[in-house]
Amino acid sequence: MYSMLSSGVLPRAAVGPDTASPAPGRAGVVRPFETADPAASDEFVLDADDIPYVEVGGPGGPVFSAGPAVVKLPTAKTAPATNPPGPVAATATEPKPAPVGPIPPSRTPAVAEPAARPFPRLAGVPAYLSVIFHDLTGRPRVKAEVEGPDPGLVALHFPDHPVSGEYRTLRDEIRVQLPDPTPRVLFFTAAAGEAGTTTVLLNLALTIAHEVSPRVLVVDANVTRPAGAQRLALKPTPGLVEVLSQQVPLAWAVRPSVVPNLQVLPAGGVAGGAPPALGQDLPKLIEQLRQWYDWILIDAGVWGMIPERDAACPTADAVYLVTREADVDRSEFAGLRGWVRELGGMLRGYIATRG
Repeated sequence: MYSMLSSGVLPRAAVGPDTASPAPGRAGVVRPFETADPAASDEFVLDADDIPYVEVGGPGGPVFSAGPAVVKLPTAKTAPATNPPGPVAATATEPKPAPVGPIPPSRTPAVAEPAARPFPRLAGVPAYLSVIFHDLTGRPRVKAEVEGPDPGLVALHFPDHPVSGEYRTLRDEIRVQLPDPTPRVLFFTAAAGEAGTTTVLLNLALTIAHEVSPRVLVVDANVTRPAGAQRLALKPTPGLVEVLSQQVPLAWAVRPSVVPNLQVLPAGGVAGGAPPALGQDLPKLIEQLRQWYDWILIDAGVWGMIPERDAACPTADAVYLVTREADVDRSEFAGLRGWVRELGGMLRGYIATRG
């Protein structure tokens, strides 16, 4: 039989109805020719452990089949097919024709959005009447109150601003003039209104209070035009007027601010009024405050408005004049410098403002 297989030519008598046909779907099963003895027939099934090729003889020598990448081996031995010999019916399913046209992205049908309903058109566009009110009574307008401290306090809101750096320089210059570590009392006054005395004093007090140890107190002695408590968003009464009039104790009038080391004694009382003994009681109060604070800054307003208040300037360790830069050369400013010295005040410098 091997010679018959190796020659590649089968006897004509072997080809015919006696030749066994492979069972449908039985790839890899080789059925030999049937002999007279049915018991002598046997099946040969390739296992996974067998060699993955079949040697076929031919005129040009042996030809080797492809390797296991092409030949599929059965996974297990199965019983021989019982179908009679004959042509094998095709069992493969014919492929369905490819759809024509673009493939929809989803099987879910798209739901069309309802069209926008336009607003009904009006008969005409109405002309609205604009109004502007002009007050002829001459009443002063009250500015709307701003919650929190005044935005003009640059040392509080913008400590890295260049103007805040100018206040740090001012603080250092005053420290050079007053090097002793004792409590310091600073007296600020101006030759004319709108010089910015309150703004300068509050920004300087905030700059000093930003340090760790100093206890700073602002005393608003500008009872004719009080503004210190309002600028720091504090209650204006009771204050200095009530303390000097012995209506309330000092502890009830002093208020904490947004900076932990800074406290404020408001002017209190009614605007335009001053205690009758201001010149006598204010120096006593200043000496009492030295026991509890490291820095005491007094806002004395415009010089000459309340002579009794100006007479308390000798109690301070330093008097500083605040003036606009354009008013430095005026005679009023020069006369003020001589007036402070006549009262015994320690005039140590002036602060020019601009802007």
